[in-house]
Amino acid sequence: MHPRRPDIDAALTDLRNRLPGGKIVDHWHSEPPWPTPEQLRLRDAWFDSLAEALEMALTRQDFVPIVIPEARSPPDWEFILAHALARHSGPVASYPHFSETRRKEGEPVITLGTAFDELVIFQGPLELHGHVDLRGTVVVLGDLIIHGALMDGDPADSGLVVIGNERVCALYTSSDHLMVGDLETDLLMLSGGEGSWVVGGEVRARLQLEESRASEEAPRWLEPVPSDEVLEDGWALCKEVGSGRTKVRPPP
Repeated sequence: MHPRRPDIDAALTDLRNRLPGGKIVDHWHSEPPWPTPEQLRLRDAWFDSLAEALEMALTRQDFVPIVIPEARSPPDWEFILAHALARHSGPVASYPHFSETRRKEGEPVITLGTAFDELVIFQGPLELHGHVDLRGTVVVLGDLIIHGALMDGDPADSGLVVIGNERVCALYTSSDHLMVGDLETDLLMLSGGEGSWVVGGEVRARLQLEESRASEEAPRWLEPVPSDEVLEDGWALCKEVGSGRTKVRPPP
């Protein structure tokens, strides 16, 4: 067992018991949780790898992205590592480090993160103006507020964890996406991808759509109604709402 394992175990306990909504860290458990010796071995190996990553992160003077063992893992593990690092006052990133801002079709687009096998931990609250997409795994220690649309990426190479509340104009979700607190959004677009999104608090979405049915259902709730081309592209529709060009009608 790695010497830092008690710190990882303590962080997991703290997440479960102290933070509202923190029990979502256990959402990857099977029923019954980890029943086979092989699953227990894998779980123990992952926790040791997190302990090793924590040791390396605490010895660095400045924050640099943390390499994720074996490329990608469920973001639950990074969730625990980020919380352990914060508990020990370890270095984390501040925006705009590890981000890239460019203009696309006249609008600012912000890319957070670095690479598919790296974890960036940002100190929150993090408030961003523009559309946002992810590269790799990102953890925000605190609230995340986005004045625009958010695409959380592809489950093969990205993930997002918010240890706080998330407020975004429009969310296109297809990757692993965990929020400890509440989610508030005008439009929640479910892509039908292989990722999972889990909210520990309340979901307050004025309009929730599945991308496969958006072109049929969205016109009833949006004004002005976007073009057919936009309605058939979930991310394009999120950008329309995120930019304020299209509004979600209030419920009758």
